[in-house]
Amino acid sequence: MKRTLARAAALIAVCAVAGCAQRAPRRAPKDVLYRHLEGDPATLDPTTTTEENGLIVEEMIFRPLVGLDVERRAVPALARSWTASPDGLTYDFRLDPDAQWEDRTPVTSDDVQFTLDRIRDPKVPAFNYRDSFADVAAVETPDASTVRIRFRTPYAERMVAFNLPIVSRAAYSRAKSPADVDRRPTGSGPYRLERWETNQAIALVRREDAAAASVPFRRMIFRVLPDSTVRFRAGTRGDLDEFRISRDQRAAAEASRDFQARNRIVKVPQPTEAYLLWNVRHPFLADPRVRTALPHCWPREETARRLYPPDGAVLASGPYLPGAPENDPGVRAPSYDPSLAARLLDEAGWRTAPDGTRMRGGRKASVELLYPAGPAVYNALGEILRSSFAKVGVVLVPRPLEWAAYSARSDAGEFDAQIFARVFLPPNPDPYSFFHSSQTPPHGQNSGFYRNASADRAMEAARRETDAARRLALYREVDRLLAADPPADFLWGADQFWGLSRKLTGVAVSSLGLFHFLPGPLGWRPVTD
Repeated sequence: MKRTLARAAALIAVCAVAGCAQRAPRRAPKDVLYRHLEGDPATLDPTTTTEENGLIVEEMIFRPLVGLDVERRAVPALARSWTASPDGLTYDFRLDPDAQWEDRTPVTSDDVQFTLDRIRDPKVPAFNYRDSFADVAAVETPDASTVRIRFRTPYAERMVAFNLPIVSRAAYSRAKSPADVDRRPTGSGPYRLERWETNQAIALVRREDAAAASVPFRRMIFRVLPDSTVRFRAGTRGDLDEFRISRDQRAAAEASRDFQARNRIVKVPQPTEAYLLWNVRHPFLADPRVRTALPHCWPREETARRLYPPDGAVLASGPYLPGAPENDPGVRAPSYDPSLAARLLDEAGWRTAPDGTRMRGGRKASVELLYPAGPAVYNALGEILRSSFAKVGVVLVPRPLEWAAYSARSDAGEFDAQIFARVFLPPNPDPYSFFHSSQTPPHGQNSGFYRNASADRAMEAARRETDAARRLALYREVDRLLAADPPADFLWGADQFWGLSRKLTGVAVSSLGLFHFLPGPLGWRPVTD
C-alpha cells in the first residue's frame, strides 16, 4: 500500500515538472435547453395559432416558406429563392430540395399548396394569415420543387406574409381527429414533439437527421410557468435558460448572487402593443362618446411609470407600435381629464344616480374586464382602472382568467372589455384583420366587432397601395379615424427584461425580441469549458 502511494506521488511530481499533470475531466457540453411558456398553448397547429405561446414552440418544429433575419429582411427558409412579377401579382418559389418532414418524406410544392388551401378554407380559423391570402387567384405546382402563386390584387406587405409555416398534406390527410394535428404536429424543422404534459411542460427532441453541429441541443424543454414569481425562482436556481423577468424583479436579480452567478440580464424589445379592447356590441360601449370618455378618466402616464419601472412604457396613440412611422403626428395619447370624461358620459345619456353610479334607461354603466391570470402588471392595471372608473360613476369588474379560458373568450368576442396585446408577428403594421368590419369572429381577429365604413375604405386602400409614401399616408388616415371613433384604448409598448443563462452563447436580439426570426433560438449554443 505504501509503495503504491509512493509511486503515485512520484508520478504526480514528474508530471508536474514535465507539464503533463492530468486536468480535471472536461464536462460534457450542455445538451438540454430549458425554456419557458407563460401559458399552455391552445394548439400546435401553426395555421390556426393566434397566441405567442404556441408560436414559440412551433418555430422549433416547422420551417416557414420565407424566413426573416435579425433585421427583419426576407431570407431563405423552405424557399431557397424566389422572384416576383413587376406588378406584384405573381410569385415563384424554389423549394429546398433537401427539406424533409420528420417521417423522412420530402417537403414538396404540394404541401405549400395544401397550406394555402387550408388558410383560405372558411372552416379553418387561420386568422393570422387568411386576410393576406384571401385574393389568391391560383396556386400552380409545375414540379415538386416549384410553387407559383398568383394574386388578383397587389398587397404591399406580401413578402412579410410569406413568413408562413408550411404544413404537411399527408399528416393532415391521415389525421383522424383535430387532436391529431392540434397536439401531435408533424413538422419540417430540426425538432419534433416528444411529449406534451398539459399545463406542465412541452418537450421537444432533436430529429435524428438534424446535424448536432448545427442543432447542438439534443432536447428543448418548455416549462409552463404563468406565475412570474415561480418563474423567477426557477431561473435564479438555474432551472431555466431563458425567462422573462418583471420590472420589480430586476432589482432583486441585480442584488442576488445566485442570479448573477447563473444568469445575465438583457433588455429586449417586444413587437407588442397593449390595449383595452372594447366590445362595441355592449350597450354601454356601443356609443363612441363612451369609448372616447373612458381613456380620459385614468392617469396613463403615471400608470406607465409605476407599472414599468425604471424607464416606464412608451405610450401608444393608435393601432401601431409606439414610435412607428404609421402613427399620425397629430394624434396624441389621451390626456388624464376626468372632467372631460364625465362631460362626454353625460352627453351620451349616462347620468349619475344618487349612489354615484351612472345609469341610462334602467341600465347600470358596468363593464367586466377580462385579462390573463398571473402577470402582476395586469392585476395592478385592473385595480387602477377599477378605482379610476368608479370616480366617474362607471363600475369596472376585473376578471382574471386562466390562459386557455381567456384565449377562448377573447377569440370568440365573448367579453365586455379585455386587456389585449397585439403581437406584430409577422411584423406587419396592417390593422385590417383586427379592425376591418369583415374580420369579426369567426372570420378574423376583430373580436370587438368594430365597424367603421370610412376606416374600412382606408384600410382597403392601404393594402392595395404599393407606393410607400401613399401607403404611409393611408395608414395615418386610419390612425386619425380610429382616434375619432376608438375601437380600443390603446395603451403602450414596453421593452422587457430577460434572464439568460451564462451557459448560453449566440443569443441575438432583434426588434422582434429574442424569437420569431432566423436563426433565433436555433442559433443559441452552449458555452464550452
